[in-house]
Amino acid sequence: MPAGSRVFILRFVVGILDTNMYLVYDEDSRDSILVDPGGDPSEGLEWVRRLDLKLRAVLATHGHFDHVAGLHSLRDLGVPFYIHRDDLKIVEISARWYSTYVGEEVEVPSFDSSLDGDADLRFGNLEVRVLHTPGHSPGSVVIYIPEVGALLSGDTLFAGTVGRTDLPGGSEGDLARSIRKIYEKISLDTVVYPGHGPQTTLRRELRANPFVEDALRAGDQT
Repeated sequence: MPAGSRVFILRFVVGILDTNMYLVYDEDSRDSILVDPGGDPSEGLEWVRRLDLKLRAVLATHGHFDHVAGLHSLRDLGVPFYIHRDDLKIVEISARWYSTYVGEEVEVPSFDSSLDGDADLRFGNLEVRVLHTPGHSPGSVVIYIPEVGALLSGDTLFAGTVGRTDLPGGSEGDLARSIRKIYEKISLDTVVYPGHGPQTTLRRELRANPFVEDALRAGDQT
């Protein structure tokens, strides 16, 4: 985290697929956002209370239910829910998978705001940049926080690998283009906070992730 930065990121592992849910907050203004509530969000909300934060929004990096399953328990908070519009249908499809997986009917979450392409968003004093990165799903996005050099990558990029593309709406070609987009627009020293597993950096993945290497090489050949 850059010296003097007042933005912090807390990680909570939630849900049946061990999804990383993130609480991002500005210490000075107390503005905060919650990203990918894929299971019980109560621990994250407890930290909102402990730190006296103002929760401004909930963002989903994509519509698979291991990233949005906890949304229904956040509706009473009265904050907007964001997702890319290309994943609104994926939310419905994934709800059916999830119902089968857990053996019970689950509520399909609704969203207040659907993103379209890339977007710069401001929540109080907290600024984030959303990049549309299809491939794992049509509406997958990554969330870049310039002030701290952090990238919440959802299931687009992991330590040592990338998101799977064999689910409805997935595309290996789109994912490769999305990886190239990330490396074109974001500094190599950026810390990556993925949707599952440990954090990494773009520089580390450039050296150690064969999927990143293949995607960038394919771009050089076009």
